[in-house]
Amino acid sequence: MHLFSRIGRAQVARPGTEEVTSPNWDLTQIAITQYASLRAEIVQLCQLQAQMITLAVVAFGAILPVGLQAKNAAIILIYPLLSLVLGLVWLYKAHSITRIATYLRTVVEARVGQECLGWEHFVQEHPMPRRWLAYWAIRSVFPVTSALAIAVSVAVAVPGAWLFVLYGLALTIFLLTVAIFVFWREASPEFPTRRFTGSSNPRSGTTRPVPLEERSNSEKPAGHR
Repeated sequence: MHLFSRIGRAQVARPGTEEVTSPNWDLTQIAITQYASLRAEIVQLCQLQAQMITLAVVAFGAILPVGLQAKNAAIILIYPLLSLVLGLVWLYKAHSITRIATYLRTVVEARVGQECLGWEHFVQEHPMPRRWLAYWAIRSVFPVTSALAIAVSVAVAVPGAWLFVLYGLALTIFLLTVAIFVFWREASPEFPTRRFTGSSNPRSGTTRPVPLEERSNSEKPAGHR
C-alpha cells in the first residue's frame, strides 16, 4: 500500500547509470496503479466485514440453543462480549474503507481527473435512496443480537446474587456496543467528509491534499532544475 507513495519520492542512483529522480516517473500512471491497488484493498476489507457479520450471526445461532438446552443464562450472556469484539473489528474495517475512499477521491481522482477515474466522486454526488436505512441496518446486527441474547437468557435465569452481577456486566457491554457504534461511527461515503490532510493552513487551520506534482517538486534535491 505504501509502495507507490515511496516511488514518487525515491531517488535511485546506481553505479554507471544515470540518476533517476521523481520527475522521470509518469505520475499519472503511478496514480492509476495506486488507485487500482487501493480499490482492491477496499474489496478485501468489505469481505472481512462480511466475515465478521457472518461470525456474529453464526455465534448467536450456536450459543443460544446451547444455553437454552443447558438452562444456563451464563452461557447465553457470553454472546454480548463476543458481539462487541466482532463489532469493533467490523467498525475498524469500516474506518479503513472510508480512509482509503477519501484519499482516492481527494488525491488520486483529483490528480488523474474525474473523466478517467471518478467513482468516489460519483458515489458522493449520486447517493442511494434511503441511504441512512442501509447505513444503520448492517451495523445494527451487533447491538440487536446482543439485546436479543440478554432478553432470551431471562427465560432460563436462576435467581441469585451472581445473576445480578452477570446481567450488570452484560448490560454494560451492550450499552458500550451501542455507544461505540453511535459515537465512533465512520462517515458514509455518500456524504461530504473532511478532506484528506496533506498540508495545512496555519491561519485557518484547514487542510488540503497535496497534488503529486507539488509533492515531487517540493522534494527535489537542492539545486535541481
